[in-house]
Amino acid sequence: MESLFAPTRVATNVRGIGAELELIPFGPGGEPVPVQVGTGLQSLPVLRRAAHRARWVETSADGDPPSWSTPNGGRVSFEPGGQIELSSARSETASSLIRDLRCTSELLESAFQSEGMLLEAVGVDPYNDIADVSLQVHRARYERMTRYFDSIGRSGARMMRQTASLQINVENGPEPYERWTLLNALAPYVTAIFASSAIYACEQTDHSSYRAHLWRTLDTTRTGLPVNPADPANAYLDFALDAGAMMRENGAGYSSFAEWMRMSDPTLEDWRLHLSTLFPEVRPRGYFELRSADAISPAHLAAPISFVVGLIYDEATSHAASDMVGAPDFSTLEIAGRVGLGDPAIRHTAIELTDLALAGCESLGDQFISAADLDAAADFFDRYTRQGRSPGDDRT
Repeated sequence: MESLFAPTRVATNVRGIGAELELIPFGPGGEPVPVQVGTGLQSLPVLRRAAHRARWVETSADGDPPSWSTPNGGRVSFEPGGQIELSSARSETASSLIRDLRCTSELLESAFQSEGMLLEAVGVDPYNDIADVSLQVHRARYERMTRYFDSIGRSGARMMRQTASLQINVENGPEPYERWTLLNALAPYVTAIFASSAIYACEQTDHSSYRAHLWRTLDTTRTGLPVNPADPANAYLDFALDAGAMMRENGAGYSSFAEWMRMSDPTLEDWRLHLSTLFPEVRPRGYFELRSADAISPAHLAAPISFVVGLIYDEATSHAASDMVGAPDFSTLEIAGRVGLGDPAIRHTAIELTDLALAGCESLGDQFISAADLDAAADFFDRYTRQGRSPGDDRT
C-alpha cells in the first residue's frame, strides 16, 4: 500500500500533470446518443471519422466500443453510458496539458456539431432519466459493477451512465502524505467552484453538484475522504479492505474485501482490480487523482488546472493553503456538493484559494503555465467564483 504514496523520485520532473475530461453526447433535442445502433444518431461513426482525419490509432476491445491513441500520447475512449473520455498523456507543463486537451475536445465538439449532435461538458445528464440511458460498454468490469450497484440503489447506475467529470492527476511529490492531505482538504472547494450539475432529467435538484451527490451515495464503503494525517497509508489500507468486494467472478460480492480474504483466497490481481474500484475524492496510484470537479467546458480548462497546480506545486502557496483549509472534512464536502458557493464560508475560502492559486502559478513561471492561461483562469474566477457562481448557474 505504501507504494501508492511513494515520494516522487528527485531525478524526475516533480511537476508532471495529467487530466481526464469526460463529455456527454446528445441529440438536437437532448436525447441520449448511443455508441452504436442499427440506425439513427450514434457516436461511434462520428468518432471514427474524426479519428481517421486526426490520424489516431484505433484499438479494438473484444466486442465493446474501441478506443484511440492520439499522436501526443493521449487516449480517447467510451465510458459505460456512452460518455467520451479524453485521457491526456503526462505533460511537463500545465499549459501543454491545457492546449492538448482543448485541441482534442474542440476537434470532437466540431465533429459532433457537424452531424447535428452536441458534445456537452456537464457533470450530469440534464435531460434524461436513467431509464433512458442503457449500458453501452459490456466488459466484465462494468457488468459486475452494475449488478453490485443495483443491489444498493440508483446512484451507482446514474454515476456510471450519466455523469461526467474532470480528473486532475498530480505527482506525489517529495512529501506525499502532506500533499495527499491537502488535496483531500481542497476537494470540497474544487467541487463547489466547478459545479455544473444542478439539473438532472429536466428537473432542478437540491444539489449544486448532483454528480457529487451521486458519487457520495453510490456506495459509502468506497467513496469520501479516507484520510488520517497521522497514518495515511494504513488508513487507506483499512478503507480498501472495508470496501465491498464487487469484482468476484461469480457475481456474489462479499460485504468487504477483508471478508473475501477471510472466507476465500483472492489473488494479488483481485486486490489490484479491487483498488481500481475505489472512488474516493482523491485516489492514490503512485500519483494522486483529484476526482472532485464536474466536467468543464474546454474553454475554461485553465481555471481548474491552474487552481490545482498553483496550490500544490508551489511550496510556499501549498503551506499557506494547508493552513487556510485545515484538515479534510466530510461535512464541508457534503455542503459543497449541495449548496456550493451559496455557502458563505465555502465561498469566502474559495475566493481566497483562487488568489493563492494564481500567485502560486506566477511563482511557477511562465514556462510552466503561460500568462495567457493565467489570464483565462483569472477571468473565470472573476466571472464565477468571486460572484458566488459556478458554471452550472448558467443553466438555471
